[in-house]
Amino acid sequence: MAKTNKKLSTAAKKRAATRHNWTLQFCWNYERMQASGFAYSMIPVLKELYDTNDEVCENLERHMQFYNSHPGASAVIMGASVALEEGYQADLSDSIKVGLMGPMASLGDTVQAVLVQPLAYIISAGLAAEGNLLALLVLVVPFILMFWLRWPLFNWGYKRSVGIIEDISGESDFKLLSEAAQIFGLTVVGGFVPSMIGVSLKYEYMKEIDGIAQSVRLQDTLDGILPYMLPIVLVAACYALLKKAKWTPVAVIGALAGICFILGAIGIL
Repeated sequence: MAKTNKKLSTAAKKRAATRHNWTLQFCWNYERMQASGFAYSMIPVLKELYDTNDEVCENLERHMQFYNSHPGASAVIMGASVALEEGYQADLSDSIKVGLMGPMASLGDTVQAVLVQPLAYIISAGLAAEGNLLALLVLVVPFILMFWLRWPLFNWGYKRSVGIIEDISGESDFKLLSEAAQIFGLTVVGGFVPSMIGVSLKYEYMKEIDGIAQSVRLQDTLDGILPYMLPIVLVAACYALLKKAKWTPVAVIGALAGICFILGAIGIL
């Protein structure tokens, strides 16, 4: 029989959050994806709320249904679900998982894959190219901070509970945040293109200037038309091959290596 009017202990909530943040991806599978990790995280909560093992198992089985979201953003859903389980609102707990796993996955993927990850890689690569040891910190620290944020996100989800639906279902604010993160990330990454891709042409041609034949570098001519034209064209070409032509990254790298070798051998690059 359920222990009604009982509040979860702080220890139980901490164990649930810690299990979720460390083990959500454990036992990931193609049938139910993160369901096993989510259910495992719920065990400390359900054991405090129900008297018998049968009741614990019965409620634990609910959390073995299909579940898949961004591992970091999922902490919000976990917190809200724990709060609803504490209020013995099983149906609502299940519904909030289904309703929020998609939007939170979208937001988490945008922040990590479009904003944080590319910026960390690019800045770190630039520092590493200069022999600066800070490259390692720049690469690692953002991901440590993102992992640490899972605990505050869990607490926020727990406090907001059903209110999260109102916060996130306001599509205008949610979409605005997601789009702003994408635009900012892509803009900053685009700004690094000239400094990270050092492509220049060595080819020279003769041109008559003021009646005198002079040697002119093709690269100087291109820079006069559009500075950093070659890096921009190269990035656009790689993007087209990856997204439009469906080439694999390995194929693109191999093609670039072959082209650069040939052009370098004949003195163009």
